[in-house]
Amino acid sequence: MIKKISVDELQVLLNQFEEYLTQLGYATHTLSSYRKDIYEYFHFIYDKNIDFSDADHKTVREYFSELKRRNITNATLARTLSSIKRFYKYLIRNGHSDKNRIILMRTPKKDEKLVDVLLLSDVDKILNMDDKGDFTVFRDKLMLLFLYATGFRVSELASLTVDMISEKNQMIKVTGKGSKQREVPILDVLFEDWEKYLFHRARIMRENSKNHDSIFINRFGDRISDRSIRNSMKRLIIKSDTGIDFSPHTLRHTFATHLLDNDADIRGIQELLGHESISTTQMYTHVATSKLFEVYKKFHPHS
Repeated sequence: MIKKISVDELQVLLNQFEEYLTQLGYATHTLSSYRKDIYEYFHFIYDKNIDFSDADHKTVREYFSELKRRNITNATLARTLSSIKRFYKYLIRNGHSDKNRIILMRTPKKDEKLVDVLLLSDVDKILNMDDKGDFTVFRDKLMLLFLYATGFRVSELASLTVDMISEKNQMIKVTGKGSKQREVPILDVLFEDWEKYLFHRARIMRENSKNHDSIFINRFGDRISDRSIRNSMKRLIIKSDTGIDFSPHTLRHTFATHLLDNDADIRGIQELLGHESISTTQMYTHVATSKLFEVYKKFHPHS
C-alpha cells in the first residue's frame, strides 16, 4: 500500500526528481519549465483541498479544464501534461505513487485541437438552473441532459420520435452517420421530468394545430431543427451565467470522457458514439478497461 506523502516529503521528491533529470542530461531551462508546471499543479490541488496522494487522473483532467478556461495555448498544455506525467512516472517507479492512469493520459500534439469537456459540476449547475416556468428553458435543459446522458449528435437528437422512448425500454435505437444504427442505454434520470415535458409538448402542438411525432419541438409546435438545438445551448450558456462556453458536440465529448474516467471500455464507447473507427474515439484516451454495457448505468455520473 502506498503511504501518504507530506508536503515536506513532496518537496524532497521533487528535488530528487530534478537531480534525476539532471543526470539524464536535461537542460537547465527544461528543468525550470518542469518545476514551474509541477508547482502550479501543486497549487491547484492544494487550493481544491485535495491531498496530493488522493489526486488522480480525474484531478489532472479538472486541472486542464481550468487551464483551458484561461486560454492557455495547446503547446503549453501539452508541455504541462508532459511535465506532470514524467513526475508521476518517477514517483511510480520509486514506489511513491500508484496513479498509473495519469501517465497513460494522452498528450495532444501541439497543433492538435484539444477536446472540450465540461466538469460534472458545470453540468449540474446548468441543470439545476430555475427555468421559472419558461417552456423554452425547460426544454433546453432536457435536451442538454439527453445530449450529455446519451452522447447523441445534434441530428440524432432532433430525429427522436415519441415512440422511440419509453420507461419500459432500456435502450434507444438511433440512426447515425452513414445510416448506421446503434443502441444507447436510457438512464432513469431522463424520465424525471419526462411526463411534464410531454404534457407541455402536447399543449403547444394543440394550440398551434400541429400533429407529428417528433419529441423536441419549437415554440410553434414544429419539429426542432439542428440549428435551433445549437442556439438553445447558446441560450443556456447566457442564462446559466456560468461563464462556460460549450456546444452540443462538447456534451458528446463530455459523455465519452466522463464514462472513460469511470473505467468504461473504449471499444464500448466507440459503439455508443457510433464511430466507424476506434482511432476517432481515441481522441479521448488510450486507456481501456472494463465492459461498457455492463458498467454504463453504474458509472455514468448522472445515473
